[in-house]
Amino acid sequence: MAFAAAHFAPRRKNDVPPEQPAEAGHIWDWFVELHNGRQSGFAANPISFSEIVAFCRLTGAVITPWELSVIRRMDQVVLAIINKTGRPDLATKEPTEADVAESKLRIRGAAKSRRVVKRPRE
Repeated sequence: MAFAAAHFAPRRKNDVPPEQPAEAGHIWDWFVELHNGRQSGFAANPISFSEIVAFCRLTGAVITPWELSVIRRMDQVVLAIINKTGRPDLATKEPTEADVAESKLRIRGAAKSRRVVKRPRE
């Protein structure tokens, strides 16, 4: 989540963009694709489950429940930054060492068991 917050937070001209975590690169790529198709009115709206289902159907991506929860959490953080409303504590809260360790274990576990199913196009 810290990467998503750092990526979308305003930066000065000389600031170095954050480095993408290697183990969760596929989740970040999915999130960016979903974010680019985000609906917005007066403010940006959360990514809906129907948009995620359509994304999976069109791309052939198989998103596990844990990966879905990561995408939804990133969406909360990014919305707090973009809309400058809601729960700004999501974007500014520093992760504890236990949070970081748990995230690394989950990401590594998900990366090991990740599989992509390619569906034939009609």
